Amino acid sequence: MDTLSAGWDKMTGFFSWGSSGDEVPVSQDSLPDYLAGSWGKLTDTLTEALSLRDERETLPESAWFGNDKGSNEEKINKLLDEALEILVQGRAGEMRNEAASLRMKLSEMRQEADSLRNRRITAPESSMLPWKETRASVDNRLAELDREIRSNEAMLASLNDRLADALREMGLELDQAQIDVLLSSVTGDDLLRNTVVFANVKSVVEKLEVLAQNDQNDLEISRRYTGMYLVLNDLLIHTQEELVRKIDGEYKLRLGDLIREAESLQTEAQSRSRQNGYTEAQQKSFALNAESNAMTARVARLYVELLDSQRKGIMENLHGLRRNRDLAENTYRTVRSSGDLRNLIHSGLALFDSIHTLSMPQLQPFESEALRREFEEINKRLKR
Repeated sequence: MDTLSAGWDKMTGFFSWGSSGDEVPVSQDSLPDYLAGSWGKLTDTLTEALSLRDERETLPESAWFGNDKGSNEEKINKLLDEALEILVQGRAGEMRNEAASLRMKLSEMRQEADSLRNRRITAPESSMLPWKETRASVDNRLAELDREIRSNEAMLASLNDRLADALREMGLELDQAQIDVLLSSVTGDDLLRNTVVFANVKSVVEKLEVLAQNDQNDLEISRRYTGMYLVLNDLLIHTQEELVRKIDGEYKLRLGDLIREAESLQTEAQSRSRQNGYTEAQQKSFALNAESNAMTARVARLYVELLDSQRKGIMENLHGLRRNRDLAENTYRTVRSSGDLRNLIHSGLALFDSIHTLSMPQLQPFESEALRREFEEINKRLKR
C-alpha cells in the first residue's frame, strides 16, 4: 500500500489507502511528540509568513519609508528561521547538538592540557603555599584531564554510531568513512541540520494532507493548507541557499587564502633548505617545514573538492525544490479544488523521498592519520 496516498477518513477514524478500499486503524496523533507539541506555534508561524508573502506582491521594490520587497523578505526569513528552530528537533537533531557540545568540550580540555604543559615548565617542584601551582599539581590535573578526554572521546564515538543509525532510519545509508567526513567537516553540522529539517517537513506535509481531507469543499481551508505547503517549500529552499552562500562566500574563500599561504611558505622553505648560509640542521628543518606546508595545501585542496561535491548535491536538490515551489505557488494562486492540494502534496512528498540531502563525495581524505590531523586543523581554522 502506498503510504503517500493515505488520507484520514473523518467519519470512520481510519486511513483510506488510495482506491484499494483497505482500511487500517491508525492514531490521529501520528506526528512525533516534539512536532505535535509545537504544532500551533509552527502553523501560526507558517501562516504569518504566508500573509507576508501575499503582501509582497503589492509592495514596491524599494521605499524610503514603509515596507518594500526587501524589508518584507527580511521579515519572512526571520519567520522561516523561527520555524526552523521547531523543525530541527528529533532524535538525530538532539544527537547532532550533543555531538557538537562534546566536540567543543574536548577542544577546551585539550587547550587546557596544552596550557598546563606550558605552565609546568616554570612551576616549582614544591611550595609551602597550598594554593601555589606545582609540578605535582599540574601532573595530577594532566592525568585527570587525560582520563576525561579519553572518556569523552569514547562517548563521542558511541554517539557517532547512534547518529549513523538515526540517519539510516531516515534512509541515508552512509559508511563509516562518510560519517567521519561529515562529522569532521565545517559543513557537517549544516548538512545534518538540513537532513533533520527535511525529515520533519515531510512529517508536517503528510499531516497537512490528512487535515485537508477533513474539509475538502472549503476553499479557504484548502487555500491555507496549500499556502503553508508553499511556505514549507520556501523554508527548504532557504536552508539550502544559506549553505551554498556559506560554501561560496566564506569557506572556499578562506581555503583559497590558506592554500596560497601554504604554497608561499612551501616555496620559501624549499629555497632556504638549499641555501649554504644555513646549517645542515636548519636546512633539514626548512625541508620539514616545506613538507608540512605541502601537506596543508594538499589537504586544503581535498577540502575544496569535498565542498564542491557537497555544493553540487545541494544545487541538484535546489533545482528540484524550486520547480516544486513553482508548482506549489501556481496551485496556491489558483486554488481550483481540494484535489489540487492532494495531487500537489503527493508530488512534493515523492520529491522529498528522492532528494538525498547529504550528497557525500566519494573522496575519503582520511587515508592516513596525518591527513586526518591536518584536515581537523584546517577545520578549526575555518571555524574561527
